[in-house]
Amino acid sequence: AAAQREQPYQPGRPLRGQLIELLRQKMQMLQDNSFLDLARVALAEGLRRPERAREMIARLDDREDGLSAWIRAAAADGKLKPLDPTFAAQQLHGMVKGFAFWPQLTLGEPPLGAKQQEQVVTASAEMFLRCYAKPR
Repeated sequence: AAAQREQPYQPGRPLRGQLIELLRQKMQMLQDNSFLDLARVALAEGLRRPERAREMIARLDDREDGLSAWIRAAAADGKLKPLDPTFAAQQLHGMVKGFAFWPQLTLGEPPLGAKQQEQVVTASAEMFLRCYAKPR
């Protein structure tokens, strides 16, 4: 199953709701077996031949670029404190992937249940916004 397309930034909507929707989509992608299979191949190939793995990693990165674009648009709209959108997106990816990607990919952990997924999504959004959202 293909991952849902991430929604663009919507200036009239609260950041929290938009970010939670984006992270839910991210979570859905991370739970997708075809995405995990591609990541496993990229990881194995990267260990064997790092130069060959660069193309596969670029394909994975292309699927994750929507969050950087959303952060860039929210910052341009004045809703976020000054930040490096790429760095901030990596931070957010790291929070989510620490629970819902790396343990499953490297340790064979089962996918997160719905309650765990929502806990990771909500906590990650809250931490991000506490750090980067401008006070109203």
